[in-house]
Amino acid sequence: MRKLIVQIFILASMLVSANTFSQRAIDIEGRYSVGKTYCTVQWSESNNSFNVYWDDGTGFTIIVYSDEYPNGNIVYTEYDSNGEIFYGTFTFEDTGCNSGIYVRSDGKKFKVRKA
Repeated sequence: MRKLIVQIFILASMLVSANTFSQRAIDIEGRYSVGKTYCTVQWSESNNSFNVYWDDGTGFTIIVYSDEYPNGNIVYTEYDSNGEIFYGTFTFEDTGCNSGIYVRSDGKKFKVRKA
């Protein structure tokens, strides 16, 4: 039983390390226009995700890497700062994460451009 627990711990550690690498592999840090507003995306070492600071908001939300489609689109999912409440998705249409679409949880879509 103890050997199984150690193996599970090692596997879980490997998965966490792989996820952390994938989060940093595509650097999306910067300032973006999202529709008529702006946000700033910054890497956070403390929660291994990107923090999103909205110009017209207080506090921050987090985005985590979700998927990469065969057409090259890269998807990040946005949650509240606790990672519990879904807010929307950023789908970037280029590997430099310079432009794309933000789909809010209510289905409303906004164009995204790196400022």
